[in-house]
Amino acid sequence: MNYLFFILIAVFSYLLTLGVMRLAMFFVVVDRPDGLRKLQTRPIPLLGGLAIFIAFFVGLYSARTVLLSGNLEISHWLGFLVGGLILMIGGFLDDKYNLSPRVQILFPIMAALAPILGGVSIVRLSNPLGGVIEVPMMVSALLIILWLLGMMYTTKLLDGVDGLVSGLGVIGALVIFLFTSTTRYFQPDIAVAAWIFAAACLGFLVLNYNPAKVYLGEGGSLFIGYVLGVLAVISGGKIAIALLIMGLPILDVAWTIVRRLLGGKNPFRFADRRHLHHRLLDLGLSPRQTVGVFYTFAAVFGLSGLFLQSKGKLLALIVLLSMMLIVVVFFSWWERKRRPSLLLQVCCAPCASYSTLMLLKPKYRVTWYFYNPNLSSLEEYDKRLEAVKRAAKIIDVKLIAVPYEHTAWQEMVEGREKDVERGERCLLCYRERLVKAYDFANDKYDYFSTSLLASPYKDGEAIRRMSREVATGKTQFLDVNFQANDGFRKSIAWAKEHDLYLQKYCGCEFSLRK
Repeated sequence: MNYLFFILIAVFSYLLTLGVMRLAMFFVVVDRPDGLRKLQTRPIPLLGGLAIFIAFFVGLYSARTVLLSGNLEISHWLGFLVGGLILMIGGFLDDKYNLSPRVQILFPIMAALAPILGGVSIVRLSNPLGGVIEVPMMVSALLIILWLLGMMYTTKLLDGVDGLVSGLGVIGALVIFLFTSTTRYFQPDIAVAAWIFAAACLGFLVLNYNPAKVYLGEGGSLFIGYVLGVLAVISGGKIAIALLIMGLPILDVAWTIVRRLLGGKNPFRFADRRHLHHRLLDLGLSPRQTVGVFYTFAAVFGLSGLFLQSKGKLLALIVLLSMMLIVVVFFSWWERKRRPSLLLQVCCAPCASYSTLMLLKPKYRVTWYFYNPNLSSLEEYDKRLEAVKRAAKIIDVKLIAVPYEHTAWQEMVEGREKDVERGERCLLCYRERLVKAYDFANDKYDYFSTSLLASPYKDGEAIRRMSREVATGKTQFLDVNFQANDGFRKSIAWAKEHDLYLQKYCGCEFSLRK
């Protein structure tokens, strides 16, 4: 294999990435820090996948003589190219305009159809128990679509740590290169394509490795899964090899989808920090150590496929599945052991959401307690509760809602109608909600706190003092500065981003009047 050609493609990809970074900054296609899942300190340019796409297909064109010397026709490669181009267009639009999930998925579906329309098919599959399975044309098309969508969404959902997906692209392509270079499965056209793709990913990885200077973007994260998936198909249905390479990420994504479906969520809409790479980071591994774990699994299991027959590959996949099940059980146990429980009295979705995501959920098993008898009407109560329910579903926290009862609260503040804001009436209101929340939390939770502390319009010192006073039992008051690092502004921004109800007043009829 021409190593100079590999180096040239890698350098070309690197230079293209530098150009794409400038292009992304010019068109303001960047990933901005939000203090939640995006913890970088500055905007990072997206569209990095465009550099890989261009370098890959320029490389393929340069090696077209070899590519067309095998069993594949030019229509197959053109279908491959068109599918990648569709992903680049869709990725740019999504990175720039944040498309809805229903629109987003159209581009991967069209991309999966492109190779099929170009003539790519699965004629037969190896039976792990012996022999081969002939695949009808319609079944072939369906299998290819499902396979490519699975690979694309695996790399898309996996793209949460610097260098993770692009590094797996390098490893996956090199394993396919080695596999198709052996005398038993010798396919020089596929080997050259995999060799070029590994070089294109490597040139990008230099700038994407931690700390990343550029991100793949939507199109890039899908494109890497797409290419690995197509290479597995056009190399003669070597699906088992791709499964061994991407087995750990695929199982992680599959478990994520199942977990979200069981929780009543759209598995492709709600993001969280419960992927395996997030859990490894929470264990204390650095980003580089985390990607190292994935690199090792991909390399070891991928290379094992070079030496295993069909039954051996099936056994390796079973071993990988068993390991993933052990990992799931371990992290479920570990989460419960390491994180104390916390009951958070919730006044509204905006104040509770950001603080829960950023400060509480990484360290505590949080339950929301919605108790607000001060709200001026049942209509206002329903609006706020609906927003709290939506936020709780997005964040994945348990919610306890106390039915609306305003009469007793009115009797409590009778005679205080003319008190100023933050006056005695407000202090009575704070205490009543804190007492109710603590009575519920005591002996059931390790800690309790309140989202009232998130608002700069509340008397935070008084709320802290009262919280300590009411915490007379086993459950302790957790004092957290929810307003630190511009927390209130970020809370409002998060609520707007998720289209949550933003009230214009504290809640009672007296604050409404003012």
